[in-house]
Amino acid sequence: MGKTLLLVHIRGRSKIALTIGAALLFTGCTVHPPGEQAEREAARRAGRSFSVRPAARVVPPLPENPTPEQLVDFALQSNADLEQKYWEWRSAIEQIPQDGTQPTNLVLSANLAISRGRTGFDQATLSAGNDPMTDIVLPPKLSAAARRALENARAAGLRFRKTQFELRAKVLDAWYDYALTAELIRLEQSNAQLLRTTAMIVEARNSAGSAGQQDVLKARNEVDFSNNDAEAMQAQLPAQRAALNALLNRDAGAPLPTPHGLPTGAPLTYTDAQVLLLVCERNPELAAQAREIASRREGVTLAKLQYLPDVSLSAGTDLKGLAQSLLGMVTVPALRHEAIDAAVAQANANVRVAQAMRRQTDNNLAAQLLMDLATLRDSDRQLNLFGTTVLPRTEQAVTLARSAYESGRATLLDLLDSQRSLISIRRLVANLRSAREKRLADADAITARELR
Repeated sequence: MGKTLLLVHIRGRSKIALTIGAALLFTGCTVHPPGEQAEREAARRAGRSFSVRPAARVVPPLPENPTPEQLVDFALQSNADLEQKYWEWRSAIEQIPQDGTQPTNLVLSANLAISRGRTGFDQATLSAGNDPMTDIVLPPKLSAAARRALENARAAGLRFRKTQFELRAKVLDAWYDYALTAELIRLEQSNAQLLRTTAMIVEARNSAGSAGQQDVLKARNEVDFSNNDAEAMQAQLPAQRAALNALLNRDAGAPLPTPHGLPTGAPLTYTDAQVLLLVCERNPELAAQAREIASRREGVTLAKLQYLPDVSLSAGTDLKGLAQSLLGMVTVPALRHEAIDAAVAQANANVRVAQAMRRQTDNNLAAQLLMDLATLRDSDRQLNLFGTTVLPRTEQAVTLARSAYESGRATLLDLLDSQRSLISIRRLVANLRSAREKRLADADAITARELR
């Protein structure tokens, strides 16, 4: 790298004022690329709930029996992980003016000559210029750097949006786990009640001499096993409630009533092709990676601009106004061409890295989505089968087995087997409904919209 020095003497105070003004303009220049203000406004609108410090933040309380979507809305206003992504977005926005501003500073200096121990006002000079340790960067370089920072900020904003959908899926997953456990407890309590009734009948028959003591012991064991299963599931509720409260940014032990039942899911009306198209159009991660590709392309532009020289300017005058000077230096990257060539090649390689990453992400999301859709549709098929055929048939079989046992035409084992089959099918249906809704929530997060 070499420097070319240009020194010019100028007479006239108006000219020196002009040169000082030019130095001020160059050193104070900031480039604001198109779209920066819109990105700032978008961040302000999206982060209204996070603009107040946590200690002073007021979030509307949850209803007494919140619905899943009310829990999601609460989490979107208070979740700390989401807030972290928001401030990362705001931080990325503030990088734009930093990259678009001249790296040099304005330097003002005064010189007082002393001759034979004497000095005077007419021997004083003033000068203004940029920091001699940092050149003035040409505006095209600042523009490319600012555009690169803007694309990175846009990517951060899209990842904030991605986190919103992921948080929704996490809250719904946690809620469905909580609701499923509550539903299984209710099913087991209902089963225990049936078993207690059966045990009373067995004991009555044993007293009448029509049933053996072995049947009494079996019936009592079945009641104890069922009660134990219900208590074991009850023990899971505090941990599941704590996990859900953590997503809501609430105290782990904060009360949260158990849901009264699992929701009945609406049918999926989209085809696989339509859902995959939504991924391409709406997925925030793919959009963020597209912005990162644009940012790295701006990095290629910026690397190529390093072939252009930078400049330094300085202007001075004596206080009498008799003589003025203008000093200009051009920093020519004559000895850095290999390094710049390598930087350009590296920037191009970075673009290829981002492009490959986006293609793989596209493939991974499509595969994940197709697996979720396959699970979801298979769950719908099974739910329809069990709900319309198997479950009603099994309930009828239990009724017939109980009547047959009470009339002495069947054994206790036959009745217990029928009851076990019924409770197993009801558990299976509850698990299928929960798994279906969780897969649907995951698919919603990938497509960035509700697919119901």
